[in-house]
Amino acid sequence: MSSLSLRSPHPDMPCWSGMTSTVTAAEAAEARAQPELSVVVVHYRVPDILMEALRRLARAAPHAEVVLVDTDADPAVFARARAVLPELVTVAAPNHSYAHAANLGLKHTRGRFLALMNPDLYLEPDTLPRLLAALRAHPSAGVVAPVARTPRGRRQDHGPLYHPNYLRLALRPGGSVRVAWVPGYLHVLRREALDAVGGMDASLRFYNEDIDFCRRLRAAGFHARLVDAPVLHLGGSSTPAAGAFLVEGVRGGYQLSRRYLPPALRRAHRAGLLAWAGVAAAMAPGERRDAYRTVAAMARGGGFDDPPFGATLADVDPPAGTPPQRLEGCRRP
Repeated sequence: MSSLSLRSPHPDMPCWSGMTSTVTAAEAAEARAQPELSVVVVHYRVPDILMEALRRLARAAPHAEVVLVDTDADPAVFARARAVLPELVTVAAPNHSYAHAANLGLKHTRGRFLALMNPDLYLEPDTLPRLLAALRAHPSAGVVAPVARTPRGRRQDHGPLYHPNYLRLALRPGGSVRVAWVPGYLHVLRREALDAVGGMDASLRFYNEDIDFCRRLRAAGFHARLVDAPVLHLGGSSTPAAGAFLVEGVRGGYQLSRRYLPPALRRAHRAGLLAWAGVAAAMAPGERRDAYRTVAAMARGGGFDDPPFGATLADVDPPAGTPPQRLEGCRRP
């Protein structure tokens, strides 16, 4: 489990509303010195999308401290980003995992509230104010997230088990509901909650780190809330289709079962993976077939400990018994 040491919240911070307003030079200097909100943006190779996201962030949260973590650092991208946000903090990170990059960014923040944001997320003017209002209204809430819409205007799909959360929220327009977890495209956190759990788990290399993070927050006495706040998530802008990432998603999902579910449910999960992967391998072409075969081998032998990556997400290191040429990696934060 990864850990990181984070600063304690700054006392007596000025209240930040997130809305554009007229402030004095002294007030602006104070907001920069002691930001109410710090935003960490994790980026990988989508610079044009990132610039639009930063422009919208600058309009929505003009006094926020912003940290850009780039997992394929390019000086030209940093220069473009500083043209949008002159006081931007930039961090070059290895492309180990989203969780690792997020943790590095969080070490550079000073705000009382903290946001972790994907680079393909387009904020509306009231996105962050609504999220912060939900945190203030519910002192035991450790993390909140908005309902993301796709470019077609549909709610982002997180599976059938998540759909009841949307139905409950529809009964509370403009409000929020308590949920088991919130998706990681945009988390807004209370610093005390982050300090209690010590950051995200970077052993979950691709997917599942948001679910695990919310589970650990719950164990520390906090809860997650889904908020009726608008945001556009392009989705998939840097998400690869390579088989290694399918394997890692399944591996991480079973890691959660092993950590949080009783033995009977863990056995059922493995049996279900074995059946599903066997059927999928018989129907899928090429690399996907090989990935499903790897999943089936993991389910049979219980080999869920090692991710199919090396030091970075570009370095594919398949589980034991899997020919290396069967899985081709590509990078993503």
